[in-house]
Amino acid sequence: MASNYGRGLYKEYEFLLTENEAIKAKYILLLKEHQLLQKELEFKEKMELELEEKALENEALKKEILRLNGYLNTDGTNSGIPTSKTPLSKKKVIPNSRKKSGKKIGGQPGHPKSKLKAFTEKEVTETQIHKPDECPICGGQVLETGKSIDKDELDYEVVVIKRRHKFAIYKCKECDHEFHQPIPNRLKEENQYGSNVQALALSLMNIGNVSVNKVRKMIYGLSEEEINPSEGYIIKQQKKAAMALNLFVSELTDRCHKLSIVYWDDTVIDINKHRACLRFYGDEKMALYKAHPHKNKKGLEEDGILKLLPEETVVMHDHNKVNYNKEYSFSNIECNVHLVRDLQKTTDNLQHEWSEKLKNLLEKTNAQRNEKIDKGENSFDDAYIKAFYGEFDRIVLEAIEENRKDYNKYYGKDEQTLILRILDYKDNYLAWVVNFNLPFSNNLSERGLRGAKIKMKISGQFQSVETARHYAAIKSYIETCYRNGINQIKALVRLCEGSPYTVKEIFTSESGE
Repeated sequence: MASNYGRGLYKEYEFLLTENEAIKAKYILLLKEHQLLQKELEFKEKMELELEEKALENEALKKEILRLNGYLNTDGTNSGIPTSKTPLSKKKVIPNSRKKSGKKIGGQPGHPKSKLKAFTEKEVTETQIHKPDECPICGGQVLETGKSIDKDELDYEVVVIKRRHKFAIYKCKECDHEFHQPIPNRLKEENQYGSNVQALALSLMNIGNVSVNKVRKMIYGLSEEEINPSEGYIIKQQKKAAMALNLFVSELTDRCHKLSIVYWDDTVIDINKHRACLRFYGDEKMALYKAHPHKNKKGLEEDGILKLLPEETVVMHDHNKVNYNKEYSFSNIECNVHLVRDLQKTTDNLQHEWSEKLKNLLEKTNAQRNEKIDKGENSFDDAYIKAFYGEFDRIVLEAIEENRKDYNKYYGKDEQTLILRILDYKDNYLAWVVNFNLPFSNNLSERGLRGAKIKMKISGQFQSVETARHYAAIKSYIETCYRNGINQIKALVRLCEGSPYTVKEIFTSESGE
């Protein structure tokens, strides 16, 4: 009985032992599965983290692609970039508000041909007789018939003058005092270059934007290798001319304070490898340039223009917010050409309809205004102005709605900023609609600064702020003369002779007073 009980216990023990081994094996298997699952989970978490990082990186790349595409699509139609900077691989877009007429390029049927007219007998200064030696057919002798075919030629030549000034010494009969006529400052040396040579050098540098070394070479070539000024001399003449214009620049600044409309703008120039600023102030009849090492309000204060303008003056600019400083009392109007460019950029980046509609409205209204001005009219009628403002407001409301419904996370903020700017400065942008005496754009300032940009491309940079200011002073003089019908070369000759045109002389002649 006992042995049966023992055998039963042993069998149960063996069963439990076997079951334990099975459980142990299962545990080991489950443990390995757990470890595999743990590694799989860790791998999954790692992959999810990498995916998140890749998603962020992908989003950043998308943003960069859109930014670069926007940069590639930027040209003269939607920004202030000059057409000269168009890459070779891209079609050059030249902004032009005129519509194509469909006519062929060149002179149109019925249009009078522009050509030189034959000289009168009194105008002829030189005659060349072209006489053959023999007959071109048989080689025989030739006889004059008294007839001729006349062909005129308008040309010029450079004649080198080696002039000697004699200041005879006289003696007074009464007191025996010996004296001579006063010798002008321009003749202080034993020998010096004349005012025409100096004026030519200044015109090449400041009108033609020619570099100093090329100015020397051109004068040397034009004078048949007789005149060869050094580069140092040419630079000295630039400084001398600028110093002689101190009073002129001061008087021109005073005149600027009396203008009813002042256009102003600035552009970046290079001075000794650093970015600096050249600023323009003026109107259709005067041009005042100022150079500064930095583009800031301090420079504006040094110019002494904006702060001294009276309340009735209107200032045209390219949305320079400094103009709205409380220290200034003048009125502001904004350039619509810059606004049109911004609208075009919004259209290019977002394909929203409102920006194209507003651009078309502004351009169409300006064209209609120009037509009325050409006819001698001085305003739109009240109904037209009311309809214009109604259409303008409707488009701006459409802009707000379009931005809200189709907000682009890359360009949406820029669009919002533009819409808010239009709303905040609506009256400044649209003053030309109600007053035909006010301009549509600030192109006058931009044209005034274009020569400086060309000079930067040719000459590279100014050596110092001082040389930039010399250029600004001379440019103010010759550009103001040019705008009032005075020959720039003659104006420079007078400057080099020590008697430059005065502001009063220029504008008295212009007004006929």
